[in-house]
Amino acid sequence: MKYAIYLIYFLQFLLSNPLIIMNSQAYTIEDIYKEYGKKEWEGTNKAQQKELINDFINRRLAVIESEYIGLQNKPDIAKKLYDRKQLALINITYEELVAKPLISKALLIKTKQNIIEERLLHHILISYNTARIQTPPERNKEEALTLAQKISNELNNLKNNLKDTFAEYAIKYSEDPTVFQNEGQLDWITWGRTVPSFQNTAFTLEEGEFSLPTLTDFGYHIIYCEKIRPSEYSALNNEELENIVYSISRNTITNQLKSEAAKYDSLQFIKYNMYYNENVLEIILEKITEQINKNKISGQYKLDLISLFEETPKMSMIATFDNKMYGVKWFAERLRMIPSGRHPQINDLESLKQALNIIVLQYLAIQEGVENNVHNSSLYTQQINQIEQTLLYDQYLKWMVNNASNPDSTDIVKYYENNKNKKYLEDKKVSVREIKVLKKNIADSLFLELKYGADFNQIAAKYSKTNPNNGGLIPPFEEGKYNKMGQIAFQLQPGNISEVIKNLDRSYSIIRVEELIDPEYIPLNKMYNRIESILKRENQRLAKELGLKSLHKKYNVIINEEVF
Repeated sequence: MKYAIYLIYFLQFLLSNPLIIMNSQAYTIEDIYKEYGKKEWEGTNKAQQKELINDFINRRLAVIESEYIGLQNKPDIAKKLYDRKQLALINITYEELVAKPLISKALLIKTKQNIIEERLLHHILISYNTARIQTPPERNKEEALTLAQKISNELNNLKNNLKDTFAEYAIKYSEDPTVFQNEGQLDWITWGRTVPSFQNTAFTLEEGEFSLPTLTDFGYHIIYCEKIRPSEYSALNNEELENIVYSISRNTITNQLKSEAAKYDSLQFIKYNMYYNENVLEIILEKITEQINKNKISGQYKLDLISLFEETPKMSMIATFDNKMYGVKWFAERLRMIPSGRHPQINDLESLKQALNIIVLQYLAIQEGVENNVHNSSLYTQQINQIEQTLLYDQYLKWMVNNASNPDSTDIVKYYENNKNKKYLEDKKVSVREIKVLKKNIADSLFLELKYGADFNQIAAKYSKTNPNNGGLIPPFEEGKYNKMGQIAFQLQPGNISEVIKNLDRSYSIIRVEELIDPEYIPLNKMYNRIESILKRENQRLAKELGLKSLHKKYNVIINEEVF
């Protein structure tokens, strides 16, 4: 039976030539492109491609296994999934009801026609004195057009070596600052990557064709299309393509979105007859102000808005909309959906209303999303799939980490013994006494006294700035400390006294070596907790690595190396 299953998989390879089969499902190179991008894939070497494939497999297997063991049903994970789906519905509702109506059908059609191709383009830029380039030339706009037309006509009259000739003309005339690096070549360009007027011209050209001068904010462009090929989007199904077309077309209306969203929000408040209870807002604001002042005194700046809302009398009605009353408990619950790091700052009544407006508008967006069937749109479905996969992958890794075994005392002792010569052997140390003074003449005088038999400890106790109460004694130190004084200390033998040493801080020292201390092992009890942490992290790493590898076997992963 086992061999029959593998035979089926092998026949699937022969018939469909996929890149990967796992859990009886085939994935092609196009699935990899969707995840990481075709250009990114082609820009990596074979080893990096194998890593990407492994990541692709691991993410999907972790999701399959998460669902198999019911990880998505754990209360905390289910709550995270629910909250993220709600936020996704809010975002997609604004996309569908605010952004989409701003994009013309003509633009969507044009984008869909052109997005499935990409072109290897070259250009020559003839700029003028008011154009948006770093160092514009002195010529005016009319003169720039005349020169661009002349170049375009000359190029169109050529028959042979078009690419080489275009490069020569680019180097001679183009005012694109990168021309000397790329000779006018712009690489492969997909629809949506350049300004509208440039791409509108570029995507009408056939292979080997030049354009007439095309005006952008940077100047006049003569565009040459060297080659045309299918883009990374050409293999998408219609639904996936529609989402990409919308995403690219959306870039053209970015500047309008803020004002249009504000209009939409105002209409929502009117539609649902929304108003606030000012008296309750004053109570909440008073509590917030009190807490802010307390935080300032204690040096804390984090404000727990949810607790403050919950401290307000439970029956207090904050707002009315859609013929219903909403109190502090409802707002506190809605606030829990928003990560604490994104909670708004509230300083006055207006900022409090703005914060509450966000909560109300998000709630209304969910209602509008359901009412307008947004939750069944392909854009929402695609985003939900991504949210579920990302969350379940992360949670499965955490689950494996949490189930990793903890090191016991035997493991810790063994690690210590195996590594103590490399990691836990202290450096050689030296113990010295130091007479440190601020003036050289004093140091010289004290050095003479020592030379003629004066007691080092007594002089250090009387004159030294370093530990005079203990005869200038410095705790043992290893090589590399105390600059010049430290270097000299390791050159002396026990009982030797140094010459006068000039320190970096302009003080002067005389030292006597008390003891040279051979390297010693750091005791295990001092390193126990650190070794335990090291072994715990290693166990967690192995748990993830081996756990993911076991899934490859469990779900019969086969990789077709010949595809890439």
